[in-house]
Amino acid sequence: MSLPDATAGATIASGSFSPAWMAFLDFAGDPVRATTAPYSLTVASSGDPELDGYTFDAVDPTMVSVGDVKNAEGGSETLTFMLSGIVGPDSDLLNTVGDTSLWRGRTARLWAVIYDEAGVQQGAIWPVYTGRMSALQIGGSPSAQTVKLDVENYLASLKQASGRTYLGQKSFDPIDNTAALTIGVANGATKGVAGAVPTPSWWGRLPYNFQVPF
Repeated sequence: MSLPDATAGATIASGSFSPAWMAFLDFAGDPVRATTAPYSLTVASSGDPELDGYTFDAVDPTMVSVGDVKNAEGGSETLTFMLSGIVGPDSDLLNTVGDTSLWRGRTARLWAVIYDEAGVQQGAIWPVYTGRMSALQIGGSPSAQTVKLDVENYLASLKQASGRTYLGQKSFDPIDNTAALTIGVANGATKGVAGAVPTPSWWGRLPYNFQVPF
């Protein structure tokens, strides 16, 4: 997570300021750009291609709230967005989230901006969180329905389970019969096991105290 610049930092230190979020949710075909700032923002010359040239709508009705951004040893923790999911005005959003291919794994970003007591922006916009949309849950009643959207940081999205088990040990050690023997015994085999590599004929003639020379 980046930090505010000197101007924004000084305004924060003064104690007289109002923070605002700017959020981007990359739903395929219908991305959400919203801000909790007192007015809509069209950003220019920030150097961020996901900010410059775009308008972030103030008090966007699809944006209900943004959870706390928390940092841990392995990176930022999961961030939660609460979106309005009322049938009717938000039907487009509901149709989008109903198709996981349109949002799962796609980018979500959050920035912060500081305003003084007069509502004037102080300092530059700075990035707070970047991750990938991972899971959602719809709750509430039809008249007050919400969509809870979880966003995982990039490190978490890269830590996917490998799917490997001990049954694949033979891929690493061609003469390792453990997997085949285990499956065979589990199925009641008492003699040969299909897939097992035969033990060399000379193995039983080795002295009991034989040591493999490494």
